[in-house]
Amino acid sequence: MESNGDVAAIRHLVADAEAHQNDLDPFLALHTADTAIVNIAGRRVTGRDALAEAMKAALESPLADVITRTEVADIRFVRPDVAIVASMKRVFDGRDPKVREDPRAALPSASGWLTYVVVKEEDGAWRIASAQTTPIRA
Repeated sequence: MESNGDVAAIRHLVADAEAHQNDLDPFLALHTADTAIVNIAGRRVTGRDALAEAMKAALESPLADVITRTEVADIRFVRPDVAIVASMKRVFDGRDPKVREDPRAALPSASGWLTYVVVKEEDGAWRIASAQTTPIRA
């Protein structure tokens, strides 16, 4: 059901999502129009427009200094054009130490399991239809 080309393309998609996490337009282009995202703090946004608004606000805040690294653990094809990607997400807090000390600014976790549902769209490109991060408590 899977091809090596599709596996490579999906790995590239995940790598691009990491590389463009602070670059709004390229990041949004990696998602379907009706994408649904749940971040590590449990905030859910649906649709590319809502994702754009949430990201724009985050990038204009100290959260722009919080970066993540993602390592693909497993890719499972549900159909030739749909795959579930399990990834380990590690969160690095580069915010000013004074910001980090505020209990209201605490990050929920330094790592989590990021599960993507990716789809191959009509143009042949793989895009993120859904992403959910489950925090791993220390």
